Amino acid sequence: MADQDQPQQQLPEAPFPAPPPFWRHFTRANEDKLKEIEVEEKESEAKLPIPLAYLRPPPPPPDSAEFYTTFGQKQVIDPTKPSSLPREQLLFNPDDPDLNHAVLLSKLTKSLLLNFLELTSVLSLDPTKYEEKVEDIRQLVLNVHVVINMYRPHQARESVKEMLEGFLEDGEKEIEECDRLKSRAEDLLDDIGKMKSLSPSSTFAQASGTSVNGANYDAKMEEQRRMWQRIHEIADS
Repeated sequence: MADQDQPQQQLPEAPFPAPPPFWRHFTRANEDKLKEIEVEEKESEAKLPIPLAYLRPPPPPPDSAEFYTTFGQKQVIDPTKPSSLPREQLLFNPDDPDLNHAVLLSKLTKSLLLNFLELTSVLSLDPTKYEEKVEDIRQLVLNVHVVINMYRPHQARESVKEMLEGFLEDGEKEIEECDRLKSRAEDLLDDIGKMKSLSPSSTFAQASGTSVNGANYDAKMEEQRRMWQRIHEIADS
C-alpha cells in the first residue's frame, strides 16, 4: 500500500519527446478571442475554453508556499538566496565581494563543455558508466543557473539605464528641433522687421493703374509672398 501511495515519476517515452500539445493553441486568432473576452465579457478563467485558458500564465505561488514546480520538479522557495540550490552544491562562494559574475559564468560554461566532451569519451568506451559524468554536468548546469539569477539585478539596472538613455536622447532631439524652429522663426521676424511697409501713395497709384513706384511695389509684394511661404514652411515643420 505504501508503494502505491507514492507518486510514480513519469519517464519520457522517447529520447527526444515532442513539446506539450498545448503549444498549438498559441495562435493570433486565440489571442484576439481572449482579448475580446477580457475586455467585453469579463469572464473568469474557469469559464474560458481550454484553448484560451492555456494562454493565461499560471498564478504565482502564494506567500505561504514553500516550493513551486517547474519541469515536473519541486523547487524550494528561499527569499534570502538568489536560488534554491543548497549551498553545499555551489561550486563558488556567493558571498565573495570580489565575485565577477561574467568570469565565473565563462569558467562554468567552459567546464560544462569539457565535461560534455568527457561524456562522449565515456559513452564511446563504456556507455554504462555515464551516471557520474552526467551528474557532473547537471551540477554545472545548476550552478550556471544560480549565476544567471545572481546577475538579474545587474540586468535590471542596465535595462533601466538603457531606457533612461533613450528618453534622454529623445528629449535632446526635441530640444534640437525646437532650437532649429526658433532660429528659423527669429530669422523670419528679422526679415519682416527689415521690410518697409507700403506707402498709401504707392498703393493708390498701383490700384489706379499708374506706373508710379510700380517696380518697387512688385518687389515688395514678391518679398511678402516669400515671407508667407517661409511662415507656412515653419508651420508645416
